Amino acid sequence: MNKKLQTMLAEGPVTFTFTKKNGEQRKMTATTNPNFIPENKEIVQNHSTAFRVYDVENKGYRAISMDAEIMF
Repeated sequence: MNKKLQTMLAEGPVTFTFTKKNGEQRKMTATTNPNFIPENKEIVQNHSTAFRVYDVENKGYRAISMDAEIMF
């Protein structure tokens, strides 16, 4: 997970594409900014190999591998 994306996610929703572990491309609009996440859905970053984000379109949490290829 690159620092640029982490900074952008903290500011608000970001649309990006990444490569999943199985090689599949996934497009997502996500954020880590609490102002865009329902009150009862706080993000907990408790994974050393994945970064948790809130998928604003599918209204749920997703984990992105720290070494995933990210494209804007």
